[in-house]
Amino acid sequence: MSDSSSNSATNMVNLYSKRLKEVNFNEKLTNFRAKLDQWQKESHRLIDEYYQRKLNEFQTNCNEQYSKIQTEILQLQDEPENTDQRTARITSLDNQLNDLEQTSFEVHLRSLIIPENSITIQKEFHLPQIPNNYSKIPYTATSSSAIASNHEYLLMHQDPYVLYLDQDFKIVKQLFWPYGWIRDMCWSTTLNSFILITDNQIYFINNQFEINPASKQDIQQIWFSCTCSNEFLFLSTCQWGSLIYQFKLESSLNLIQQWKPPLTCQDYEGINDIQCNQENLALMIKNPREHTKRIELKSFKTFSTLWSLQLSIGPNIRLFTCCSINTNEWLVVDGTNCRIYQISKDGQFKNNIACPAVPYRANLFASNILAISVENDLNLYRIAV
Repeated sequence: MSDSSSNSATNMVNLYSKRLKEVNFNEKLTNFRAKLDQWQKESHRLIDEYYQRKLNEFQTNCNEQYSKIQTEILQLQDEPENTDQRTARITSLDNQLNDLEQTSFEVHLRSLIIPENSITIQKEFHLPQIPNNYSKIPYTATSSSAIASNHEYLLMHQDPYVLYLDQDFKIVKQLFWPYGWIRDMCWSTTLNSFILITDNQIYFINNQFEINPASKQDIQQIWFSCTCSNEFLFLSTCQWGSLIYQFKLESSLNLIQQWKPPLTCQDYEGINDIQCNQENLALMIKNPREHTKRIELKSFKTFSTLWSLQLSIGPNIRLFTCCSINTNEWLVVDGTNCRIYQISKDGQFKNNIACPAVPYRANLFASNILAISVENDLNLYRIAV
């Protein structure tokens, strides 16, 4: 090795060593610990509140029984002697006191289980170039491109089945699906179920792989897309001037409210997709008059627009969808221009890549698997994080 090459290598080693030493891990740990301490404090508060509610519940029950019997004892003083009514009251009091004296209260305690994914550590996501090596799951001719995932499985449609894929890209379960075209699907942590929508019906697939329809809603709409927060299910409608419905996530879905144009979009525009991240709702909106597409982020508490970003121009009617990724950012799938965009949490372009096939949907599965649904296949890429 020449002296110049040796000096160059030494300089690089010194430079990288200097940069490594300048990384302030203590500051990163302090920031992380502050967030963890806040979570711990909030968790303790919730436990204390739950404890107090149960204690109050028991005390209230005891006080009600005491007050009821005490009232009857006082009423006994006013009863005339040697009457049937007095005899009946004495018998009733005697029975109630016997029951109370012999009653023992059992307390059934269930150990508090904290799901492992209650705290997740996410690094900043960098949209990778599409690698040549990937796994491919073919679609049948009548399959839907809808996909969804939880921490364990990715769900896809390969007509006439819905398939559960694990993180090794293996099919671990397939369920026969006779319920029609799947418009969209999402995962609900609250219900511990996947939610799938067809034209006018909502279905749940629970962790026992059972498919159950939701109770019928008195709403005459054709659904188009769905997404979940911790508390709510949101559904958009298939029409120009799309509506968005908000349901409470319970065993039976209860309608909370609906939003109409111009809050959702203009009367002549359509919503292609909706996706929830924390308390925000991303809307993928097409404007057929100007052949433009945009993403709008709204607070679902107030439905006010936080930001809006125009993304592409073109008359093609391809799907225009998105998915949330780490650090409250978004991946936008633009089938018209065969591109995927990474959008920052404040609505700025960060990166974009070209797709070799027309993309329909994307999903970040298990934080290191990028699933992209294209015309004929579901492509699965293992990415560095």
